[in-house]
Amino acid sequence: MKKNLLVTLSLVSAITLSACGSSDDTSASEESSDSKQETAETTEKETDSKSGESESEDDDAKEEDSDGGDWEHQVGDTNDDGTLRLLARNDTSETIETGPFTLDFPQVTVSEIVEWPEELTDVYDTEPTGVIQIDIEVSNSSEDTLRFHMDKATITTSTGEQLEPDFLSSDHLGGEFIGAVNKSGSVRYMLENSDPNEIEWVRILINGPSDENYERIGEDVDVQIDF
Repeated sequence: MKKNLLVTLSLVSAITLSACGSSDDTSASEESSDSKQETAETTEKETDSKSGESESEDDDAKEEDSDGGDWEHQVGDTNDDGTLRLLARNDTSETIETGPFTLDFPQVTVSEIVEWPEELTDVYDTEPTGVIQIDIEVSNSSEDTLRFHMDKATITTSTGEQLEPDFLSSDHLGGEFIGAVNKSGSVRYMLENSDPNEIEWVRILINGPSDENYERIGEDVDVQIDF
């Protein structure tokens, strides 16, 4: 039953990062032998053709970068299930250091609920208005076993909501770090009262990391992400 529930909750996952592939450069060498002149001319024609295609691909890549970088989904798109529409994204936050940990937010997004799945009405007491997703990458540079609970971050919004993570649809990536390990995943928050279209910023608050004796070894994280 729990497994089915988690599969169902994937329907409300916010639009995730998907990097576009890059094209390879092409080159050709000229042959000077008179006996292979015809082959060289053919090769040169093929090379010119490939070079033109490569330039065209580069132009397309530049145009794509100006429109939204390496993101597969852009603001205004709906996810594959048609349940969410991406309203805002911030992927420019700086790396945060706290104790021996480094913390990055590759993207923070705000999405509105387009269609709340009927099968989730028995799971949630109320139908949320939207979803805030925080993608997290964290690294421990120490060889010690430490604790850091990024996936328990509290957030507040410019619309006046204070929210805790929706653990059923979020990745469980915090807790114990046994030595120099890396973790990454997404933490999601269900908007209860706000209009997601009106959210201008999200403030993220995370308790600092601690050692095995639960003694703090780093500062609390308090960062605002603007849209």
